[in-house]
Amino acid sequence: MAPDPIAEARRYLLLDEPRDALRILERVLAEQPDHGPALALMAYARFKTGDLEAAERDARLAFAHAELRAHAAALLARITFARDLVEATGWASEAVRLDPGRSEFRVLLARVLRERRLLGPARVEAEAALANAVADDERVEALTAASSIALIEVPRRQEALRLAEEAARIAPTDPMVGQMLAGAQALTGRRAEAIMTARRVLSEHPLARVPPYVAHVATALLVRRLIGLATLATLVTPFFTFAIFVQVLGMPLGSRLGAALGFVSVTAIGVGVLGPLRERAVARAMWLFARQRANEVVTVLAVAVIAVGYLATIITGFFPLVGILPLVALAAWTVHEVKFTQLRPPAQ
Repeated sequence: MAPDPIAEARRYLLLDEPRDALRILERVLAEQPDHGPALALMAYARFKTGDLEAAERDARLAFAHAELRAHAAALLARITFARDLVEATGWASEAVRLDPGRSEFRVLLARVLRERRLLGPARVEAEAALANAVADDERVEALTAASSIALIEVPRRQEALRLAEEAARIAPTDPMVGQMLAGAQALTGRRAEAIMTARRVLSEHPLARVPPYVAHVATALLVRRLIGLATLATLVTPFFTFAIFVQVLGMPLGSRLGAALGFVSVTAIGVGVLGPLRERAVARAMWLFARQRANEVVTVLAVAVIAVGYLATIITGFFPLVGILPLVALAAWTVHEVKFTQLRPPAQ
């Protein structure tokens, strides 16, 4: 018995192999150009391959079939999302109107409204999606959507964290849930937990499945801790150098001993803070994504410059250099802090 081509195409789409699905669906549509399920699946497969114009054409053809209208409208909302949020809102609203009890469509409308910064209506739809969710995956989708909406408003960020934590309890190994949780933790000041969450996601999943934001936040938080502690060390070192070593031993020798203290401190901080990079998967992911954010590379280089500055003082005994290094550290920390506040989790 020959396999059902529609079922086979669906299987390929579930396996994230849209091009294989396209080949099957093209044969079906060659024989039956108005085959509704094939048109709907073809539209989705084209959407997955990035052929949005053809996907929209097929989705509109599928929309002509009454039994497929809700799904076709939802797909048209996804297709038009990047091009025209108002049109996407219309299609998502139509999907909800046609099937108001379907959590997936409510989530979609909530996300479109969120992108338009219509946060009140977006929250209403996310809450409705959560109320309508039956399966765990539907509940997770609704929770992450609700969390991403709450995260936009500073007073609601604790709520965003609570929602993300609830999603993580249901789907602890889902990388997208991990991304949402890490973002919520970072933006509510729980940065140590955000690093741990991001590291867990990086170590549990192949690099291809890791959401870029997870690596970004892990890298940014790790570097933030590095430059923060290094800055403290550079601020304390001149005091000890002048108040203790220079007063007792004189300028050249005292400066050298103070610089040695600074060098050991900064080096120990670097080794301790960057310890997670001993995990190969974590190190590889963080390096790949750090290269996309020059700020992280520059900040680490600033810490290296500080260490070299202390080495130069050890060699020369030139005390003013010990006093200049805190300024270098403070400048690097300030720039990194400004850039860090601009890091936001992507829409989910």
